Amino acid sequence: MKSRGGVTIKECLARMAGLAKQAASQSGGENDPKIAALVKTLHKLSTEEFPKEPDSYSDLRDDSLQKVSRYIELAQVTLETVHSTLSEQEQQQDILLALGETFEALGNYDAALKNYQSTFRIVETSRDQSLQGHVQYRMARIYSEMGEWKAAQDLLHKSISTLAAAGKKSDVALAQIELGTISYRQGEYHEARETLQKALLACQVANDIPSSALASNQLGTIHRILGDYDEAHTHFHQALIEFQSIQNSQGTAESLNNLGLFHFRQNQLNQAITYYDKSLKLCHEMGYFPLSAFVFLNKAEYFLKTKDYPVAASHCCCALERLVRLKNPIGIAKTDMIFGRILWKAGDQTTAEAFYRESLGLYEKFRIPLGLANCSEEFATMLTEIGKPDEATEFKNKADELYSRLNIERQSVGLSRKA
Repeated sequence: MKSRGGVTIKECLARMAGLAKQAASQSGGENDPKIAALVKTLHKLSTEEFPKEPDSYSDLRDDSLQKVSRYIELAQVTLETVHSTLSEQEQQQDILLALGETFEALGNYDAALKNYQSTFRIVETSRDQSLQGHVQYRMARIYSEMGEWKAAQDLLHKSISTLAAAGKKSDVALAQIELGTISYRQGEYHEARETLQKALLACQVANDIPSSALASNQLGTIHRILGDYDEAHTHFHQALIEFQSIQNSQGTAESLNNLGLFHFRQNQLNQAITYYDKSLKLCHEMGYFPLSAFVFLNKAEYFLKTKDYPVAASHCCCALERLVRLKNPIGIAKTDMIFGRILWKAGDQTTAEAFYRESLGLYEKFRIPLGLANCSEEFATMLTEIGKPDEATEFKNKADELYSRLNIERQSVGLSRKA
């Protein structure tokens, strides 16, 4: 089992090419020109350079998203032309699991979940508890990304039981990290910190560097939110060192983004933009589209801070293209909030108000208390400025109540991939 930052699109495509070739050979279809062409194309895509990282919203629409769509279409073709020829369950589950991983890397969570569910229907009747627990964990991650916390938590508890029975201690720790992540998304920071600290210790005992680094990244985020900045920086820096030591580019990109957020909240803008740019460069090199959405969004906040509103808006658009495809409600809520702030500063308070209300609705629906508190306070400030004091007081009181319940200092946090 690999961490979130453990499988790149290129690795997935290379694996798909190998499985397609193997399956075609075993099913007698190695001479099928369609499968041969598919294998060749998958292999080519797994080795070629990704398109230039877009500098603007229009570049993103014309280039990167077309490339992503091409990958998805190829994966669908693979499912139709290769999986249908297989008779062995083990071959079927390998293809389905590889498809799930590919779709997840692309950010197509609906398709990823569908393939993981199909995989689980095959493996749940086997005696391979390790694989069962692994697939349960992957399904849980997808539900978590889509904001379906209860479904994710239920699957994670089942995964932990299954993996523990199989003696997979490191994988149990990885599932516990995901549980801790869900807890802090829901504002349960102290519970999340305790869960993640236990998981980190288990990873360190097992010398599981990828999972240890992942836990450190998440702990860093919690300490940053709680105002423990020295602890936050220590964890972020440790995660970066560990990911770099095992040449895990996706984990490295996550850590760089987190360090960018850390410096941004300290008002160290030069360091922040340097880390963001390094993270985005790695995302481009790997085709790591899910994280790049959040880096674009964090850069939008940077440009808002420097009052470069057109550039901030452009980065928001780049983020939104990805976040809508990812169906990530937290990211979309944050994007709406930033759009509201841009429009407010640009003098279009009416449209800004619509964006703020949309953001508030999403934070409320998916029970993200910190996002709701930050957005409520910011919206209250705008309402006061445009002469709506009664409504401003309502949202200010709501923010005060949420901050008090969360027991944290006021802040407008940026986004890690998990926030």
